[in-house]
Amino acid sequence: MIGPVNIIGFDRNRAHDGRRMTDTRPTWDRLADFWDKHLKEGNDFQRKLIMPATDRLLGEVSGKTILDACCGNGSYSRVLASRGARVTAFDGSGVFIDRARERTPPGLSVEYAVIDATDDTALSVLGEARFDLAVSSMALMDLATIDPLLRAVRRSLKPGGCFVFSVCHPAFNSTRNKNVAELINDNGRMRQRFGVVTEHYLSPIEDPSVGIINQPEPHPMFHRPISLLLKGCFEAGFVVDGFEEPAFGLDKAANAFSFAKRPEIPPALVVRLR
Repeated sequence: MIGPVNIIGFDRNRAHDGRRMTDTRPTWDRLADFWDKHLKEGNDFQRKLIMPATDRLLGEVSGKTILDACCGNGSYSRVLASRGARVTAFDGSGVFIDRARERTPPGLSVEYAVIDATDDTALSVLGEARFDLAVSSMALMDLATIDPLLRAVRRSLKPGGCFVFSVCHPAFNSTRNKNVAELINDNGRMRQRFGVVTEHYLSPIEDPSVGIINQPEPHPMFHRPISLLLKGCFEAGFVVDGFEEPAFGLDKAANAFSFAKRPEIPPALVVRLR
């Protein structure tokens, strides 16, 4: 997976604070087979950054009931179930859920459903005080509104339960950031320098994005600064008690525009709420 790429000429629909929202589900239905084929049981971004950080913040999962919100093809749901958890997983894309079911071995304790994460009524089926833990892996930035999901997850957790979510880092890995590479003269010694240029941060915005090279079409991505992202969490009744910014170790062989060339710049946030 690469950083989000901005594509000029996209018809941006308004998305925040009660304004008209984009229904992203048809796009993800069209993209689900492509993503499933390329991600399988998780790519390097998920396995080296997102899953380990999420594992640390979740803690022990054996014997726990876990909600996996916006599960995609269910790769992390299956990891959790393989460790002894009982998982309920949902996604807004029926095609993703079909692929998730196909990839799930018999006997693994994962129950899948198609639920629109932006619809309060649809989310009501999650019930109240059902789950010990909840996760959402690299999905909130793909939702036009996150408030219905945050409210529903808060209701569905048992007392003392926690919710761990991950997103592209709003400061360093959004559609308006640019990964740059330079050749500089450092006191007579030529060396390469790799960084990120941030031109847009504070205002929420919707842009088209490409998460996998050669993706057939862009998908909408909703940039929210950290303050707005956490504001929604606080309004749902959560507090933050865990926070990680995972980054790749330096890989000198990596592509010049890869985050593996930028070990001091985290491409993701992983947050624990209670």
